[in-house]
Amino acid sequence: MKRSERLISLALLMLFSLLAGCASVQNNMLSLFGRDDKIDITLPVVKDVKTINDVKSVGFEWEKIDDTASINGFVLYRVEKDGSAKRVATIKNPLATHYYDNGLLPQTSYSYQVSTLGKNGLVSPRSPIVHIKTSFIDPIESVFASDEYAKEVKIIWSPHPNPSISRYIIQRQDSKGVFLNIGVVKNRLYVEYFDKNLEDGKDYKYRVIAESFEGAKSLPSAIAVGRTKAQPPAITGLKASNDLAKKIQLQWDKSPQNDVVKYRIYRSDSLKSHFNLIGETKNPAYTDKIESDGVARFYKVVPVDSAGIEGDLPLGAVKGASLPPPPTPVIIKGVIENAQAIIEWQPINDDRVKSYAVYRYEGSFSSRPLRFGDITKTQFVDKEMTNGKKYRYRVVSVDANGLESAPSKEVELLINR
Repeated sequence: MKRSERLISLALLMLFSLLAGCASVQNNMLSLFGRDDKIDITLPVVKDVKTINDVKSVGFEWEKIDDTASINGFVLYRVEKDGSAKRVATIKNPLATHYYDNGLLPQTSYSYQVSTLGKNGLVSPRSPIVHIKTSFIDPIESVFASDEYAKEVKIIWSPHPNPSISRYIIQRQDSKGVFLNIGVVKNRLYVEYFDKNLEDGKDYKYRVIAESFEGAKSLPSAIAVGRTKAQPPAITGLKASNDLAKKIQLQWDKSPQNDVVKYRIYRSDSLKSHFNLIGETKNPAYTDKIESDGVARFYKVVPVDSAGIEGDLPLGAVKGASLPPPPTPVIIKGVIENAQAIIEWQPINDDRVKSYAVYRYEGSFSSRPLRFGDITKTQFVDKEMTNGKKYRYRVVSVDANGLESAPSKEVELLINR
């Protein structure tokens, strides 16, 4: 062969060798934090990848690579929804056959591939895609909510059998139907929670979620409906007296609720005024002492149960009144005869009037008068008068309770001998 032909043959051989070498390396764009992984098709390929799925993680196992002379380890990729592959781990051990990926979402599908990592920094073609779906923690089997406590609901549930559970999250449904977290119980075997400061006689819906030490949450439990103790029912038969002297007697029907332990009495001077608490009693009766005669008052009574729950203040009220004074006498005669004062008045035809009394004033009305009582007739004779001194007289009627009427008009008399 001529020298020129030999040079041509050598050049062609070098070109074929270069092409063959280039054919063994291909570029494959794998976007990962701005860098590209390059594939070397001569590297051994991982062919069979097995998985074990957990709630927030997945474990991988693959067959041992016999030819480890050309590799430094393995690369784990997660295949994204757009088809791109994201490097999630680099395992720098050519003898490794296991790895994991964590921080995943429960009940979510993921796809993975594994490549060998060459000593030259290149990677092998990826293994066939492995599709997995993370699992979930079973819900708590049974949840119960109380219906008998005042202003609170007790929620209890069965302990979760999974020993990885670290705590429970208690949720309550709001007015929009959304379950919101209201509390946490930090032990797998501590299985009760008290929801406090609730409204009386209202239903509340709850569910409980178990959470593992890794932060993985179980499926929500079934909904449990709890109820707070209702207010005692309004009383019935409330009556108020209007015929008692300087007091008003209240009476009502005993509450049908067995655990009502007392009643609270509210009073006002008018229906439009504020009702103030004036007393409590264990019996269905109450006496309101009144200082004045013929005074009207308005009353409301509410029951209180053993838990301290008070019934609603009624919209209406019952009117009572203290006994008004008896009729006032009318003086028809006031004269001096035989050095005596004679006072006469009209008889009062009222069964309430049992007697009369005469008040004699000397000097101003601010001075203390002399009272002549137990008068059953309609005449009074004053024999104890001093010559030249003025006396003023007033007459009142008196009932069986000793209640006096308003005084009559006065009569002024003077003896001049």
